[in-house]
Amino acid sequence: RIKLENIFTKFLNENNLFLPSFHWNVINEDWLDSWKKYWRPEEIGNNFLVLPAWMEQPKELAHKKIIKIDPGSAFGTGSHPSTFLCLKEMENIYIQNKKVLDIGCGSGILIIAAKLLGGNSLYALDNDYLAINSAKENIKLNFGNLIDFQLYEDSFQEFVLNKPIQEFDLIMCNILADVIALIIPGIAKLLSNRGELILSGILTSQQQEIIKILNLNYLFVDTVSSEKGWVCI
Repeated sequence: RIKLENIFTKFLNENNLFLPSFHWNVINEDWLDSWKKYWRPEEIGNNFLVLPAWMEQPKELAHKKIIKIDPGSAFGTGSHPSTFLCLKEMENIYIQNKKVLDIGCGSGILIIAAKLLGGNSLYALDNDYLAINSAKENIKLNFGNLIDFQLYEDSFQEFVLNKPIQEFDLIMCNILADVIALIIPGIAKLLSNRGELILSGILTSQQQEIIKILNLNYLFVDTVSSEKGWVCI
């Protein structure tokens, strides 16, 4: 404590800044668990309820489709506008018995939602092994097993080159717009003739550029939704 005070004092003196009086308080807190009290169930769209792993489903929300997520993994809990928009758009797509790919799956929240909406051939891809591990744990948290799910730790380019898997009915991609722009041509090759695509993680200012690239690859825009400066195409 004294060493830290000396460092601050030296810095302030050297920069001709006002030297305050220092006060110290000891806080007794179980930091491993105390952060959990700030998480609440989150309703998304008409159907979904994102529920922290340690919480029970509220009785008044028993009709909702529950997505249990361990927020400690921090790869996607549904609270960010881009994820929120994806989940809402998924409700408008017929996914029953469809083949689905989630590019940049993070926590697995979107591919879990696809399963809840009836998808039965589900693929998730991320180039971060921590994300893949998080997705696996969250899938097991929701369904008890990984049946119907195929998870790949790979870049999108490696996935396209090394995995002869095509004809997806639905592809979801909630990552950075700059990355989306680069992989749209590859995505177009993986979609079935009547396949649908959800793109999110795009700022309003990036919307027109992404739409231009989609059109150049014979992909045409059905809807664009927005939330807090983010858009979902």
